[in-house]
Order: sequence, then structure tokens, then C-alpha cells
Amino acid sequence: MHPDSITAWLSNFSKRHDLPHINPHAFRHTVASVLIANRTDVVTVARQLGHSSATTTETYYAHLIEESRVQASECIAEVMLRGFSSPTSENDTPPSTL
Repeated sequence: MHPDSITAWLSNFSKRHDLPHINPHAFRHTVASVLIANRTDVVTVARQLGHSSATTTETYYAHLIEESRVQASECIAEVMLRGFSSPTSENDTPPSTL
């Protein structure tokens, strides 16, 4: 299938349904964004996109990867702080130091 066929089909579809024009490449970016936001590892994302190396993916999607790393850090911090700040049972109490 020729790439122009997809572009033409999408353009016609958008016109028929009174939608704004969307470049087919936007779907590729969406796939990458969804995978990264769901914490899929960079190597897998790179393979899914057909990048020759994960470095290419990291370069193009660095802002999303960093955002995902921040969210992961916040998640860990929340779990750790919640786990030690308000024990709900005797088993949740951290061990005391001797």
C-alpha cells in the first residue's frame, strides 16, 4: 500500500465527516505517547515504531519519557510514605529499631 493512499483516504474521511485534517503520522505519535504513558519500556516502544535503536525513541519522545519517570517516582514516594505514615493494622507498623 502506498502512503499517499492512506493520506488521501484520511483526508476524504475527514472532509465527509466535517473533521479537521489529521496527518497519518499523528497516529504514530499517539501510539508512542500511549505506550510511554502506560510505562512500556523504551526498547519495546522503539521496536513498535520501527526505530533502529531505543536512542532514537528517547530523542523524539524525551519529554514524555521524563514525564513518565516523574510519575513513577511520585508513585513510589506516595506508596512508601503512605505505608509508613499511617499504619492501619499491627502488621503495617514498621519494625522498631533496637
